Amino acid sequence: MTRYAIAWMILIGFLVVGCGTAPAARSTESFPTGDARPMIGVHDLELVEGVSADEFEAFVSGPFSTCFTEPVGGLVVKIQKCDRGRGVGDYCAVWSFDSVAQRNAYFPADGSPTASFADEVAAKLPSAWTRLWEMCDSTGFTDYVVMYATPEAEAGGMQKLYGVHDLVLDEGTKAIDFEKFVTGPFAEAWPEPIEGMGRAILVGERGERVGEYQNVFVFAPASLRDECFPTPATQSAFFRDKVAPRIPADIGETIGTMTVREGFSDWAPIVASN
Repeated sequence: MTRYAIAWMILIGFLVVGCGTAPAARSTESFPTGDARPMIGVHDLELVEGVSADEFEAFVSGPFSTCFTEPVGGLVVKIQKCDRGRGVGDYCAVWSFDSVAQRNAYFPADGSPTASFADEVAAKLPSAWTRLWEMCDSTGFTDYVVMYATPEAEAGGMQKLYGVHDLVLDEGTKAIDFEKFVTGPFAEAWPEPIEGMGRAILVGERGERVGEYQNVFVFAPASLRDECFPTPATQSAFFRDKVAPRIPADIGETIGTMTVREGFSDWAPIVASN
């Protein structure tokens, strides 16, 4: 059960635990926007015994889809399914907070849920929220600060697919230098989506991947991923002709020299079957 959902249940009388204890504070020298930075909490999910994938996906695409048609108290929670890369068939819950400050207001460093969470989120959610956490448990989480993102990478509405590449810094690369590159030359080179493909760079702030990074490709609509990359190793003519020429070659090369990719997972929306 995800720590955020568990904390909500505390407030309505279920036996649960909190958000988790944050690690020692990380230096904020390379975070010029402070607590206004958007934050993404990614929680790995596992179905409880007796709940089938078909049952879970029907619930997510049906009753649960009414929970966050718009942000509730600065929070949106979406459930995604891996369809390529590492962990195909796995599920995750993506908690999108409008800021680090908002996450902290609901779940401070000691992991205890606050009255603000009860009033601004828990009290406003339908019963499908409770049912979700009866069907699945959390097996781990990382809270990521959004260092940079194209506008559509943060906007709601359209169903999106996220190509998530886990990165660690190459030996000899300092965090402050990489983050200055991301918020400077990288952001300047990709200020908006290209033919519907956005980008985001995240850094772990709590949980399992503190100080590690994610390089995220955002496809809107979700079908754009297959239009650009029919297979994990294949680029389409559309991508080669319409997207690639607008990406400065040196930007990708710099990312490649400063970091090491540990693997990738593509996370697709769960939609109702026909």
